[in-house]
Amino acid sequence: NTGFNMINGSCGGGHFFLGTGNSKKCEEMLIEVRFSSAEFTVGNWASVVRGNWVYDRIAGPAHRLDVSLRARGGVAARHLPHGLVGQAFASTEPRHGRVDEYPASGTFRTSAMAEGAIEGEAAMYEVAAPHTTSFRFSRFEAAEATEGQPGLLAADADAASSDGAVEASHFASRRRLSESPPCSPPPLPPPPS
Repeated sequence: NTGFNMINGSCGGGHFFLGTGNSKKCEEMLIEVRFSSAEFTVGNWASVVRGNWVYDRIAGPAHRLDVSLRARGGVAARHLPHGLVGQAFASTEPRHGRVDEYPASGTFRTSAMAEGAIEGEAAMYEVAAPHTTSFRFSRFEAAEATEGQPGLLAADADAASSDGAVEASHFASRRRLSESPPCSPPPLPPPPS
């Protein structure tokens, strides 16, 4: 999950490669590469991308990308990000929508469309064409929200994505390095006799 050329891209007409410990500023975006992740920051919005294995894989790709999002300094409260992901950032309460119950075997067609977690219906979030930003709840090019709107984050609140789509008990047995307490130093050797 690491290497000399973890990220390749282009900026200002030139191509670049980034590996562990490197960073690059491209217009408003700062890209920072760590050992096995990369953080992309634009203003007060940050996204961290990590490569990971597909565990218990039966078929298909063996690797996946885990993406987490973070809004700092109240930007989520001011800009009211919307859409299927953005609503969670502008809400003071967790949003849990309808999910499908997958059968143990056989063919399955999903029917859950996040009802209860999103405003309106899923069809209201469809855009007319690729790269289009206009839809019923679009906040692109919209003015910042005014303070005191009900149900919004406090102006200085931070927001971050989480594993909210999966019950917390599912992750309780997993130990994440970032959640582990620091290790105690090893005991001193016995004094020489």
